[in-house]
Amino acid sequence: MVRWVVRNGRWTFGVPDFDQLVKATEAYTLTGVADRITCPTLVLDALNDVFFKGQPPRLLDQLTCQKELLSFREDEGAGEHCHEGAIYLFHQRTFDWLDTVLAS
Repeated sequence: MVRWVVRNGRWTFGVPDFDQLVKATEAYTLTGVADRITCPTLVLDALNDVFFKGQPPRLLDQLTCQKELLSFREDEGAGEHCHEGAIYLFHQRTFDWLDTVLAS
């Protein structure tokens, strides 16, 4: 999996090696920006996510807008990155949230 992540990252960012990949991704952060988001925000957390474990709750803490955290668990089949294995559950919860927010 690591090989794929590095190859895909190098291709995505158009960089020749791992060191350049790390450098290219450093700019992608919401630190110092998240508190300026004003629209209602849904944060999703796959509890077994191997790429971003722990980041959704940290983002939620930085947000000052209307916000909600939805956690997806392994026993639902949705605990992996991008909720693989439970896309319909992801869609249902996301669209339910949108229905609620847009109805306000």
